[in-house]
Amino acid sequence: MMILKPLVIYYTKTGTTAKIAEIILPTIKAESRRLIEPNDWRDMFQHKRYSQQDDDVKVPFTTLEGFNPIILLTPVWEGRPTLAMMDFLEKIDLKGKQVILGLVGANETNPEAVEKLRRRAEERGCSFIETIYLRGVITGPDWIDLAEEDFIREAAKLVEAVFAVSEYTK
Repeated sequence: MMILKPLVIYYTKTGTTAKIAEIILPTIKAESRRLIEPNDWRDMFQHKRYSQQDDDVKVPFTTLEGFNPIILLTPVWEGRPTLAMMDFLEKIDLKGKQVILGLVGANETNPEAVEKLRRRAEERGCSFIETIYLRGVITGPDWIDLAEEDFIREAAKLVEAVFAVSEYTK
């Protein structure tokens, strides 16, 4: 039986989610794919590649063959999941995949965003493992970015969840 490799699929706009993804990749021995805005919204803004380890998903990929678990990382803005992640989940087949959902900037007070993402993933056939709430930057006039130790602490939450279900990381 082939041991499947973890895959991190994430969307980032400010780089916070990318930084968390970058920290966990070598530890969980995963590959990553960065989602772009649907309808290529990023052309309206200056695009920065946040990680040299990932490949932007320019052409929708339809198979996750060879990967499990699937770690979905996305920010939550104003209590809503990102359009990029919702669009991705609309098109991908997750049948038989274990999914860990990492919500950056979210907390237990964002139940609608969590439920939308979870329901969409389950509709696509996944075996849902858990949702992990990750602290992001505090936006607004008093913008507070995370320190390196904050990123490491938040990434450790994901690493623990992946280790619990992945044979590849052992």
